[in-house]
Amino acid sequence: MKKQSFLQGSLLLTISAVFAKLCGAMFKLPLTALLGGTGMGYFSCAYGLFLPIYAVLVTGLSTAVAKPVADFTGKKKTACALKIRKTARGLCFLMGLAGMLVALLCARFFTLRTSGSLEAFPAVLAMSPAVLFCCLTAVERGYYEGLCSMTPTAISQAVEAVIKLTAGLFFCRFFMNADISVLHGWTTESRGAFGAVFGVTLSTGAGWLYLVIWNQFQEQQNLSHEIPPSSRKIIRLLLKIMIPASLGALVTNLTSLTDLFTMMKAFSGMLADNPESFYQKASLAKNIPPEEASAFVYGSFMGLSVTVFNLVPSLTNMLAKSVLPCTAQAWASGNQKLASAYARQVLVLTGIAAVPAGCGIFALSEGILEFLFSGRTAEIQTAVSGLRYLTPGLICLCLAFPVFSLLQAVGREDLPVKVMIPGILVKLLCNLLLIPHCCTAGASLSTSLCYFLILMLSLICLKKELGQPLFLAKSFFFQFWGGILCAGSAWLCYDKLLFFFPQKITFLISVFIAVLVYLLVLFLTCRKEIKEILMQKQIS
Repeated sequence: MKKQSFLQGSLLLTISAVFAKLCGAMFKLPLTALLGGTGMGYFSCAYGLFLPIYAVLVTGLSTAVAKPVADFTGKKKTACALKIRKTARGLCFLMGLAGMLVALLCARFFTLRTSGSLEAFPAVLAMSPAVLFCCLTAVERGYYEGLCSMTPTAISQAVEAVIKLTAGLFFCRFFMNADISVLHGWTTESRGAFGAVFGVTLSTGAGWLYLVIWNQFQEQQNLSHEIPPSSRKIIRLLLKIMIPASLGALVTNLTSLTDLFTMMKAFSGMLADNPESFYQKASLAKNIPPEEASAFVYGSFMGLSVTVFNLVPSLTNMLAKSVLPCTAQAWASGNQKLASAYARQVLVLTGIAAVPAGCGIFALSEGILEFLFSGRTAEIQTAVSGLRYLTPGLICLCLAFPVFSLLQAVGREDLPVKVMIPGILVKLLCNLLLIPHCCTAGASLSTSLCYFLILMLSLICLKKELGQPLFLAKSFFFQFWGGILCAGSAWLCYDKLLFFFPQKITFLISVFIAVLVYLLVLFLTCRKEIKEILMQKQIS
């Protein structure tokens, strides 16, 4: 199989991620219209459990497989790489089966503990089989990523996105309208959330099935002559990498879980103490009944603010996924200079994408929500402040992902977990302190503080492990300067043009002008540096 360079792999995964996000937007927008704020609260309850499991299994397990495969490939030990995949398949099948059973058994407890009612219970049940499919998918993706071939991962992501879009919306409508005895007694929103999550589960199965078919058409590698390690040694190696890598992959989802366990309870307490104050702090429409207020605010925050927030990190994370096997091969072959070059390359490129995106979302928070969720005035009104205060954390999170991958590539899988712990503690403490005073804006501020601390600590660790400075200050200065100009031009255009054009046209023109401004700043300040990065030689 032909090996891809870091930039080639990143481009392929980014295209796949953009396609997946477009499909995700096409899924979430009509889904929000179908379910409303309350139904999205039920959907988000199940999806809030699914996302950390998905991160642990697909991101964590694929890293656990990709890292040793990349190491052995860098040392030309192909037989060992194949043994890694064979052993990981058996291990991950057992783990996925056990995880699915645990998810089924704990569904009722989880629903009661998070939402205080059982209306999200059917959706949580529908999510359980996805645990097994995620485990099986992770092995196949990790093996090919370790070979520096991102094509299987990219196509399987696209397959998942298409099935989630079509099956999720179909089953949402079907179960909302169908007269099925097993769902009698559940509200229309509860049945719709069940159907939507069922479609998501089907999409994970489709992604795994594609990889199974892909394997049948691949040529066998020429085996090296070394004797592979025993299965017991490989399992120990996989677990040694998997546990910290999986915990590191939880960074975004632990913040969502923290919100899940603290926000709705805090909202309920605020409603009990002073309903009028809660409605004012949450910018909540008066026509929302008090018994639905907590779920509505949480559903609007997760379904709108967090959905937009996750768009950029999910794209820049493709750079982190591609840099891991390339850096691991360079590090395993003793080429520390090239590993450091990869580190600088991925961080500069990530900053170029993340900084203007974060600044632009801050400037156009309300315009973005109106563009994406037009017609959901009450939800937008509730979600806009939360999105605005998430943007500093967005930039920090985008940069933290590649730093985590680089630390894993050089054999320090433990460090992402260690730097994540104080960040999550800050998130929990700030949630408890800020949410009663600032509502969703408090949750957003605590998320941004969490990711800022994690980024600073992880950069310090990376510099120490590489033993070389990365010379990032000048590049980041110009990126932030360009991001500020980008955001300013976007806000100015949107504010002035809104009097002359419809909202959607005004928004698109403003984004276009902002992109041109940012590209001009990069051209004037960083042209030479970007050209050097794009022309940098890859591992042969």
